[in-house]
Amino acid sequence: MYSPFDAFEYLEYLRRRWRVLAGAAVVALALSLAISLVMPKRYTATTSLVIEPPGGNDFRLSTAVSPIYLESLKTYERFAASDSLFARAAGRFHLLGTSNSQSIESLKRRVLKVTKVRDTKILEISVTLGDPTLAQRMAQFIAEEAVSANRSESRASDQEFVEQASKQAEGAQEQLQSLQQRWSKVVITEPVEALQSEIDADVDLKGKVQQQIVEARAQAAEYEQQSNGDFAREQLQAARARTAVFEKQLQQLDSAIGKNSAALAARIAQRAALERELKVAQNSYEGSAARLREYRASEGTHAEQLRIIDPGIVPGQPSSPNIFLNVAVAVFLALVAAFVYVSLAFVYRRRPVGFEAEMRRGMRA
Repeated sequence: MYSPFDAFEYLEYLRRRWRVLAGAAVVALALSLAISLVMPKRYTATTSLVIEPPGGNDFRLSTAVSPIYLESLKTYERFAASDSLFARAAGRFHLLGTSNSQSIESLKRRVLKVTKVRDTKILEISVTLGDPTLAQRMAQFIAEEAVSANRSESRASDQEFVEQASKQAEGAQEQLQSLQQRWSKVVITEPVEALQSEIDADVDLKGKVQQQIVEARAQAAEYEQQSNGDFAREQLQAARARTAVFEKQLQQLDSAIGKNSAALAARIAQRAALERELKVAQNSYEGSAARLREYRASEGTHAEQLRIIDPGIVPGQPSSPNIFLNVAVAVFLALVAAFVYVSLAFVYRRRPVGFEAEMRRGMRA
């Protein structure tokens, strides 16, 4: 049986074995420091983007900021973390080399990191390379390409509305042009002013003919009272003949005035109807054109927009290896291992006398 555990004895044992703990810590420190100094340095450059709400600066179109909305913005990480974009960046900055020994996926996992800062609209693109200048240039390039891809996607989503508005504006313009051509043709082939002038002339002539009829009838009545004599009879017949001519002319004038008045009324009504159609078509075209201009002006702004707010700087300090962290972790693990070793040695030392012999007899039995 083991003797009862004595904490003072254990602490005294640890004090006597301090060289083991110190030696393990020194060895771990030296090895981790040497390995950290030999490891190649890598630098991380970060470019920051902001995810602006739809509608730009128009507060009426801004989306209400809520935790759910902010969480949904994580989908915009795909614009910067796409494999095709990273492949273009790797080819532009010659990261793959000539051997192509590593896949684009493994290289991307080592080099690129895209994260949306929690509870914010900030998107960070980090690139880790051995060359700090190259890391900053690549991070900025990926950010610019992500912004461009976002704009292209937004325009593509709005293009359907623009095309539909453009077709409506073209149709309204064609209808307006057709009505304008009809109006020009009506003005030339069916003039109103000339017909009105003709009617006015006939009305004036009608008044004169009526006056002449009155005069001819008066003369006829005068000669009828002077019925004696051949001359009076001849003059009476002549007056009656003039009266008949004038009455016939008056009938013709009445008929012409009535016909022209009807034609004038029809032309005026036709012009009024055509003018109403022109006004409706003009309003329709102006509305369609205004809607098309609005769609084109706001094209690409109905979704969130990416904008670079910080292109980043060329890093001056390497992000790896972290010498202090490496040494601290190595010393801690070495101390833990040494402490476990000394503890096991303490337990082994406290075995009762004859324990091994009894164990051997038990094994033989």
